[in-house]
Amino acid sequence: MKSLFTAFIVIFLFTPSNAQQDSQAGTILDKFAENNKSFKTIKASFQLTVIDLQQDSKELFDGNIALKEGMFKLELMDNITYYDKTTVWNYIPDVQEVNINAAEDVDIGNSFLTNPAGLFTMYKEDYKYRLIGEKNIEKEIQYFIELVPKNRNSEYSSIKLLIRKNNLSLQSATFMGKDGIHYIIKITRFEHDIKLEDSYFRFNPAKHPDVEVIDLR
Repeated sequence: MKSLFTAFIVIFLFTPSNAQQDSQAGTILDKFAENNKSFKTIKASFQLTVIDLQQDSKELFDGNIALKEGMFKLELMDNITYYDKTTVWNYIPDVQEVNINAAEDVDIGNSFLTNPAGLFTMYKEDYKYRLIGEKNIEKEIQYFIELVPKNRNSEYSSIKLLIRKNNLSLQSATFMGKDGIHYIIKITRFEHDIKLEDSYFRFNPAKHPDVEVIDLR
């Protein structure tokens, strides 16, 4: 689970690693990225399913994300991460503790669960991609796209995206771990262009007077 936060967060099948880029998939992904970048803010709820094939186990977690101009707030697994492009706060309510780091000292990566906005752009440089086809899921037509990392040392063998054809919104993303642990993110609620102040993306100690602040900057 630790790797989920350090190399993952941050939105799929049998493409060989030497496959050429699929222009049709590229066009869909470009439109998907442009569509999401056009929103001033994004706020969404999602369900994370963690499947461990070796342990034959499945766990479900509910999460929330908010995005604005490169900033984000991510609530997942009893952790709340705030990022305002300058500072990263990792707040753990159960132990009443918040760790503060300078953004430049933290590699948030491009994955959905460490940098939710990265899901919209990570395909451009780090992955090969192809359109597998279209699927009818929950009475909606979805584009089924597979991303395969160019770096053979990546902890994921592939990422599978389901993107709604009618509005180019993300339905789900599945991260296939080489260690037999798979992460499925399904968007359950999606809002955009709602008002979110910049302060929403910063931890406010005045509102949490009992929290121990560990400043690592």
